[in-house]
Amino acid sequence: MSNYEVAALKKGLQILDLLQEEEFLTLTEISTALSFNKTTAFRLLSTLENMNYVIKKDKYFKLNEGKFYQGHSTRPFDWTSLKTPYQLGVEESEGVYIGVLENNDVVMKQMLKPPFKEPFQPEIGDRSPAHISALGKVILANLQPAELEGISSCLSLSQATDQTFIDRELFEQHLDIIQKQGFAIDDEERFVGVRCIAAPVFYKDRVIAAVAIAGPVDKMKKTLLRGLTNKVKAVSKEITKELDLRY
Repeated sequence: MSNYEVAALKKGLQILDLLQEEEFLTLTEISTALSFNKTTAFRLLSTLENMNYVIKKDKYFKLNEGKFYQGHSTRPFDWTSLKTPYQLGVEESEGVYIGVLENNDVVMKQMLKPPFKEPFQPEIGDRSPAHISALGKVILANLQPAELEGISSCLSLSQATDQTFIDRELFEQHLDIIQKQGFAIDDEERFVGVRCIAAPVFYKDRVIAAVAIAGPVDKMKKTLLRGLTNKVKAVSKEITKELDLRY
């Protein structure tokens, strides 16, 4: 041990490191994993809980994530580990996407294609302007007014197809409609021949991402959009629940 180390502080930090790796642990599990006696572990956990670094649920301890991560864009969610998006892909046999907003772009965090066994890695990490996709539009529409104002003024509104919104006033009106209806549709606005439906994903009452289903317009016919939209909205709510349980 270094002459400058503080033993109690070091043990407290070891507990935080352990909870970051294991999420939910009991007092016995923590004391065993770190070779602390139960009295020491209890005192350290009580201190961390009183200072709001740790939360206790029943007999389990977990990190208070809000103490460490601020803002909707900085939380390191593992989007590829979520189970709910796979269910949508299997049911509809169409591509399923999860995207987040970074600056003025949507960044793909999950992509599923048939047979929906694992993430489609080649497209994860792809970026596209937020205004040309259902993912981007539904996230923008659900931002806080001050956030949207800051981003909206910087959107280039570049044209990808003949259907892309390029008029700023019309686009802002479009976002108002999206916010009220709870979903967005990309009707060949990014790619000709492709239609996409997206719904927002929330965490701690803030929009942090969106989930979407996309496919050829001849398969995702306008007569089917109502049913598909309801399914995507339901999946977005299930993802929100899954995030609440995990994080």
